[in-house]
Formats: sequence, C-alpha cells, structure tokens
Amino acid sequence: MIRYDETAIVTCVDNNKVVTAEVLNFIPKKTLSVSLERSVKLMLKYSEKNDEYQGDLYGRTFVSKGPKGKEYVTGRGI
Repeated sequence: MIRYDETAIVTCVDNNKVVTAEVLNFIPKKTLSVSLERSVKLMLKYSEKNDEYQGDLYGRTFVSKGPKGKEYVTGRGI
C-alpha cells in the first residue's frame, strides 16, 4: 500500500515561482488536483512524455511531479 503526502510542489513555468500546494485529489499517472494558497483550484493532467503533471490557469502553465509517496506493509509480516 502506498500512502501519498497531502502536499505537492507546483512550479509556474512562466515565472519560475514554486509553491507548496495542498493536494485535493490524486490519481497516480492520471490527474492531480491541488489548492494554491487555499484560494485557487488547479487541475493537472499526467504527461507520460515528461513524467509530470501539467495544467494551465489564467494563461500560465503549471507543472508538478505530484505528491511523494511512501510504501507501507499491512497485515502480518512473516
């Protein structure tokens, strides 16, 4: 089982501004939905070519590698 962080690093390509955004919804290798500064919702779609999530908002392009994940073992370990 993989558990993902509740935040992700998002970069604005146009001005190189980097922010830590709250993850609202995440489907690995599909979509990433984040909240920028608790006021703007941003949807990013996975780009297999670049191995990152990309999206546009207000004429600016945003990218993210997504939230970091940690693998957990559940049940009894033998």
